[in-house]
Amino acid sequence: MATLYVRDLSEEALTELKIRAARNRQSLQAYARTLLEQEAATPSLEDMLARVEERATARLETGGVLDEIDQGRRRE
Repeated sequence: MATLYVRDLSEEALTELKIRAARNRQSLQAYARTLLEQEAATPSLEDMLARVEERATARLETGGVLDEIDQGRRRE
């Protein structure tokens, strides 16, 4: 398990995080850990765009194969 220190956090931000943690019936540490784990589990915009591009490319390639099959059927 890693340890993370956060320096230079504003008092306003710290106070707000403490309030949110209390509302969720969590310690500040547990609340911050949950936030960080959720953020790490969320794909980045770059990852999402890469996935979309991969799917679009795969569909185009599949479409080409289907077109060739249709053309072959028309020839028969």
